[in-house]
Amino acid sequence: MEISDKLKQCRINKSLTQAQVAETLHVSRKTISGWENGRSYPDVNSFVKLSDLYGVSLDLLLRDDRVLSYYKEQEKKSLQIHKVAKRAYILNFIMWLLSYVEFFRIAGIHFLLIPALLAMNIIIFMSYYDNWKKLQRPRYSIKISLSFVLIFSYTLF
Repeated sequence: MEISDKLKQCRINKSLTQAQVAETLHVSRKTISGWENGRSYPDVNSFVKLSDLYGVSLDLLLRDDRVLSYYKEQEKKSLQIHKVAKRAYILNFIMWLLSYVEFFRIAGIHFLLIPALLAMNIIIFMSYYDNWKKLQRPRYSIKISLSFVLIFSYTLF
């Protein structure tokens, strides 16, 4: 039996509605529906709360190969994002050091590598950014764009 079927069956056995379960777990009814229809999976904390609410063991709820593979995939993605963030941090440190060269303009040389590294760092980091919905809001996108343009133009001149 799949996890979605187990969740639905346990809820029905306890004579609860999706709205009641959602209220207890502090999530939306749509989230519960998504779990029961197999569109998404609960997080670990929600599994524990569901186990307590339905009076069943976690083992019974979690015994599904698709759920285990989903969490393995999430763990791999998290490790990959962590590596990219670490590399972006190192690149930011290098740019910080190079900014001293730019600030003092040693021998009158204008150092164009800093804006190029900044642009590369932003592109690489944003390609691993998970919360793309936030960028769809015009106000947030304008703030990011203006910040980038200001920093980029400052380092050019």
